[in-house]
Amino acid sequence: PVAAQRPDSAPPRRADTTAAALRARVDSLRSARFCRGQRITRIDVEPSPPAFPRLFRRIPVLRDIDALPHTTTRPQVVRNFLAVREGEPCTELRRAESERILRAQPFIAGARVLAFPDSSDGVRLVVETTDELSNVLGLAASGVRPTVVRFGDGNVGGQGLYATGLWREGFGYRDGYGARVVAYQLLGRPYQLSAEYLQRPVGGRRTADFSHPFLTDLQRVAWRASAGSIDQQFAFTRDGVDASSLIASRQYWDVGGVVRLGAPGRLSLFGASLTRETEFTDGAPVQYRREGPLPDTSSLLVERYARTQNARVNALWGVRNVRFLRVEGFDALAAEQDVRTGFQFGTLLGRSVSVLGSTDDDIFTAADVYTGMGSPRSFLAFQAQGEGRQDGDTERWDAILAAGRAAWYLKPHPRHTFITSTEFTGGWRQRVPFQLVLSDREGGLRGYRQSRTAGGQRLVARAEERWRLGVFRSADFGISGFVDAGKLWAGDAPYGATTPVRYGAGIGILASPRRSQKLYRVELGFPVSPDRHARFELRVRTTDAASTTFWVPPDDVRRSRGRTLPTSVFTWP
Repeated sequence: PVAAQRPDSAPPRRADTTAAALRARVDSLRSARFCRGQRITRIDVEPSPPAFPRLFRRIPVLRDIDALPHTTTRPQVVRNFLAVREGEPCTELRRAESERILRAQPFIAGARVLAFPDSSDGVRLVVETTDELSNVLGLAASGVRPTVVRFGDGNVGGQGLYATGLWREGFGYRDGYGARVVAYQLLGRPYQLSAEYLQRPVGGRRTADFSHPFLTDLQRVAWRASAGSIDQQFAFTRDGVDASSLIASRQYWDVGGVVRLGAPGRLSLFGASLTRETEFTDGAPVQYRREGPLPDTSSLLVERYARTQNARVNALWGVRNVRFLRVEGFDALAAEQDVRTGFQFGTLLGRSVSVLGSTDDDIFTAADVYTGMGSPRSFLAFQAQGEGRQDGDTERWDAILAAGRAAWYLKPHPRHTFITSTEFTGGWRQRVPFQLVLSDREGGLRGYRQSRTAGGQRLVARAEERWRLGVFRSADFGISGFVDAGKLWAGDAPYGATTPVRYGAGIGILASPRRSQKLYRVELGFPVSPDRHARFELRVRTTDAASTTFWVPPDDVRRSRGRTLPTSVFTWP
């Protein structure tokens, strides 16, 4: 109807022809028409609960989940994320950013900010949100005996508060348990406070973080203060022999901030931070078997990593020229998400200072670059990250890490998505335990979960063909077929090996609550290339399209990065 009243309105493209996408386009055109500087007289917030799939009610365990209490997000929580205020002029930029910020919250599945004229030559805004399923439940068992139990709520009391607890059977070690709490807003502002305590059967983690994240180009400042202590078991895999493990310990703190210069969409960030990090790795490797620890006879890992203690003053700088494009069915099965088009580059340059307790004399640098282009039908994006330090005593570069991803999303039909991507990760001259594997759940090959091959650099290419079959009892369902190909280079990683290209393939069953950005995947992966430890794999996992981050490096890269380093200036803090 709006397009009919406005002859200059362009017809929707083929990728926009689903009912949800067309409705979103009409809503945006109508709201833009009435959001051209008029004064906002009133903002009405209308949150709604999640749509629990009726099919799940036929399954006893999932029916119990539906019976658990859910409190719909409180209107004031939604209001605190808005970039518009009553009495201020209504602009399309602030209206659209309010929608995007709400969709980026992990407890909100969808959001609309609609503008309507009122009788006083002003404009009334109606904010409509739909919650995500907030119950957090997880269970693993050996036979009929539970071995892992996870429970909690992702939106406690509708306050935007995430709280979970965990218990894990220790077998020959102590039992593991822990809790994690994240408040996504505090004091009526989008400040975030998170705290975690985790005791693993071997190792543990205690962390705290208080920040004002960089959520939108409209805000002027962002800041962070964090501290923590981590004791992590690092298992070095090797073919034909049980893994050798070291315990790597880290204590850290950092504080800093950035300020925006320039107009939203075309801006620069300038900032500074103070960081301090101490790392210590055990000198004697151990084999942690289920029945208990055994000394390892390998000499390769004995006293391999020295104690390090660095404290630095860091300069942060970034430049950005991006817009956000609303698409449907990219990383989600059918829901909307926001992807970045344009270019951004960020960098960090740090210098060690002895006055803060540093025993290292070094210069540290890190950089992140992203570019994206396309439409709701075809979208290309690339992101790369790198870091390293120059030792002031030897003038030699070490602790070098590099990671990157290129991806193409193609939607030839609203129900059909084709995704192809290439990912590279690598490390050189690491000062902390480091090893890349084909078995990593995030960065490896499906069907190779039991593979014991490792290296210092890894290249993986993926292709997935995905079809959304439709809606059945309030849930979206789909199927997928995928092919993975990967190669390792030995590098200087312990027990590293250079491999030929190895292939994996499989199929997946996909499900998602209606309008949810969460995608539940049951994947059957098969190794195609010879590997005596690789075998058929059943993998159940969940992905979330709520984040506007294009890519996060896999776990076997993140665990070797410094805890005080931002992944990007524009996702910092």
